[in-house]
Amino acid sequence: MRGALEGRLEPFYYIPEIVDLENKVRKIANGKLRDYILKIASGATPSVKEEEKFYSDAENGIPFIRVQNLSPTNELQLDDLKYINIETHENYLKRSQVTENDLLIKITGVGRMAVASVAPKDFIGNTNQHLVVIKTKDRLISEAIATFLNTDIGEKLASRRSTGGTRPALDYGALKSIPIVYNPQIIDIVKKAVLEKKAKEAQAQALLAGIDAYLLDKLGISPLAPEGETKDKTFFVKFSQVQGKRFDPFYHKKEFEELKKNLENSVYKIDKIKNLCYNVSGVIYSNVDEANKGIKILRANNINLHRNELDLSDIRYIRNDFEIKDEQRLRKNDIFMCAASGSKEHSGKVAFIDEDLDCYFGGFMMVLRCFNLDVSSRYVFEILASSIFRKYLMKILGGTNINNLNFSMFKNFQIPLPPLEIQIKIAEHISQIRAQAQALEAEAKLVLEQAKQVVEKMILGK
Repeated sequence: MRGALEGRLEPFYYIPEIVDLENKVRKIANGKLRDYILKIASGATPSVKEEEKFYSDAENGIPFIRVQNLSPTNELQLDDLKYINIETHENYLKRSQVTENDLLIKITGVGRMAVASVAPKDFIGNTNQHLVVIKTKDRLISEAIATFLNTDIGEKLASRRSTGGTRPALDYGALKSIPIVYNPQIIDIVKKAVLEKKAKEAQAQALLAGIDAYLLDKLGISPLAPEGETKDKTFFVKFSQVQGKRFDPFYHKKEFEELKKNLENSVYKIDKIKNLCYNVSGVIYSNVDEANKGIKILRANNINLHRNELDLSDIRYIRNDFEIKDEQRLRKNDIFMCAASGSKEHSGKVAFIDEDLDCYFGGFMMVLRCFNLDVSSRYVFEILASSIFRKYLMKILGGTNINNLNFSMFKNFQIPLPPLEIQIKIAEHISQIRAQAQALEAEAKLVLEQAKQVVEKMILGK
């Protein structure tokens, strides 16, 4: 009915389930978000084209908070920060300065709306236009509001108020109108779950970190010296050793020579990867070939860097009538590799394909297929996922501005080759380690989800 309209005409705003939820929350709410705000502001994004004017490094700069630094655990994630210089912080972005106990909320962008985090003790930072920084009376209020907004209840109430279609946004009025159930008891429930989640994730990381040591031990290879701990910081190379090769000092660092010697001293014979595998290049297409549905194309984001696993949460499509080669479809036992990336860290990352997929791979990717009957594809994958290969790639890419790989650049990479049955045992053991780590990470997610369910029941008084 016209009388039920609240100044909004979008159908989503009046979905019965959402309207019913809002009515329930309003009845028990302590107020609206505006009632807890002492000051609110959002920042801006200084031009990256004038990087020297606005930005700085971690040692001399001020943390610049972006959407990816927010977390539904209420904590700021500070491991992927950009930094602005002090002058920008104190002048151009003076109004959006962030200090300890401030509440930060996402107000624009796709994905979950109103993700909220609280600035830690003694924090000094700033933020861009995709977030608001809210000063409240104290930390308890900030944490209670963040905990509420990070529930599915809070997210639904926030999304109901957003506008903008493909790029939703919350204006100040809409944000301030969100009803808030203020209950400090919910804070400890989430904090306890976050600690348990972190403990399980740490166990998973420890398992994954131990793979390298296991692999090196089984192959009789001496461990590599930790980066930056080589004894000789200055070294000399004969001219005869660099003829026909690169002349940059990085390429000839002692640690790379140590890697070569360690591989050659393996208890097993070694062979070059070009004698074990061949490569297949990915599908070249343009933006006009993309579609909402059609042929599935996997890209660099479909490989998890830290776990070396396939991630199918964000798949690109191209039109069904696009001419494509069958060899560019991902098959069982393929080693899927990122060949080009904006970051050296991501170039060369790999995932193993356990079964035939109805997916192809894009032009910035490649696939390695083993043709040698004396080698296990899974074993080769584990070598390419190890520090041995990462160190080799560092030698190739580390001293240059090139982030792109092609097979010719690493075709001479040497792989220790135990008998096939030993390769299979090594690969199976590492697969078990990866499965254990994956199970722990799943448990970690479940712990937090269960805590949120408890919190939501408390909020609604169930």
